[in-house]
Amino acid sequence: MAAETDHHPRADHVVLFPFMAQGHLAPFRCLAALVRRCRPDARVTFVATSCTAESLRAHLDDEGIAVHALPFSPANASVRSFQQLIDLFHASESLRPAFHQFIAGLRRSDPLADVHVVADMFLAWTVDVARGDPGVTHSVLLTCSGYGSALYFSLWNSVPLVPNGDDDECFLLPSFPDISVHRSQLTDHLAAADGGDAWSTFISRQIAAFSRADALLVNTAEKLEPKGLSMLRQWLNNVPVFPVGPLLRAARSALPEKATTSSPILAWLGEQPPGSVLYVSFGSLYTISASQVTELAMGLEKSGHKFVWVAQPAADMNGSESPSSGLPEGFVERMEAAGRGLVAQCWAPQVEILAHPATGAFLTHCGWNSAQESLACGVPMVGWPLSAEQFYNAKLLAEEMGMCVELARGASAAVTRDEVAEAVERVLGETSGVRAAMRRKGAEMKEVVDAARDGDGEQSSLGVTRRFLDAMARTR
Repeated sequence: MAAETDHHPRADHVVLFPFMAQGHLAPFRCLAALVRRCRPDARVTFVATSCTAESLRAHLDDEGIAVHALPFSPANASVRSFQQLIDLFHASESLRPAFHQFIAGLRRSDPLADVHVVADMFLAWTVDVARGDPGVTHSVLLTCSGYGSALYFSLWNSVPLVPNGDDDECFLLPSFPDISVHRSQLTDHLAAADGGDAWSTFISRQIAAFSRADALLVNTAEKLEPKGLSMLRQWLNNVPVFPVGPLLRAARSALPEKATTSSPILAWLGEQPPGSVLYVSFGSLYTISASQVTELAMGLEKSGHKFVWVAQPAADMNGSESPSSGLPEGFVERMEAAGRGLVAQCWAPQVEILAHPATGAFLTHCGWNSAQESLACGVPMVGWPLSAEQFYNAKLLAEEMGMCVELARGASAAVTRDEVAEAVERVLGETSGVRAAMRRKGAEMKEVVDAARDGDGEQSSLGVTRRFLDAMARTR
């Protein structure tokens, strides 16, 4: 579609500041593309750390997007545990002086230009930098679902959590009294939080910053998540909410022969019947234990259905890599020889796999990027949420959308091969009523995502981004 050329006030300089993780960078890149379409004359700059700037430049230079690097030397930039993650979150607040200097430099170089900062939900402290200058607006982008965000942050806002009097395993949310959360849907550090621990203090500062922002952007669409967005608006009733999603890239179209040479997985899928294959992936950051890998493998074999499994190195219960992959001896060779499945221990083109006609279901950790990619293709899911808001994404997908069968919860789940085989049969079995219902619902979800991502109406990603930029210009 051609770039927008209306006569609304333009955003002179949009500064995007994502958290340094792939699951956060990808939505910001999609948002940058939307901004460029709405305001082709605007400057767009990504703010990154010194350790991520070069890789970002390699991807963004061709798109005409600048990258500004802030000096950052945390004690440990690699995250292999929740303790390392919260340490990194706290360390990121040390970027405040350098970010303030960067914004002040932009204003000095062009005092008449509007500057609109859009920061990650885990970098919401940036609101105070923006608040110091009337020529700067500040917004927060929630990279996860509206429903997942509402539950996740309201739970943290309620620590220490108090069990429901009738059931010690269930917790009610003061902000949403009609919704209960089970103990199995809490990470250990959330269940143990007392309000004064490192996680509680950091998250509470982000929540407080949300209420001081000029706007809240959400990686979802109005018609995809009406309930989740209503919950967010109820919770933060003084902050305008703009559902700019789904922030997704479309599958790359390729001729069959090109797909064959570019990816052995796509070549193998091309030989399978439509809707017959289960795609298995737990994302780029999360892994399961060796014993869970074993049960998952045996369950896939027992199910009798075809599969593609992108297997990261297995992890033990404390998040460190296990010396054993957990795959049963001879499993990979057996499955490949029988034409039953592929196990890939490498990067895989997930969007193209989900868009392939042979893919019938997706076993996923329910990270929001993966979930939206599945919804965009109308592919039903088997959910195994492992952390953070993934539990509430799974709840949304299963209870509100009817697009997910939940297999297990958490990294410590005692999953059996029989449970795996049963869940796979429910979503892929020819006589399964669940499969038929989910495929009908999947077709509806695909239409909703297509309209939001590819359309230009008032509720499309483009239309909402345009309204957001107009609102920021008026705010300034």
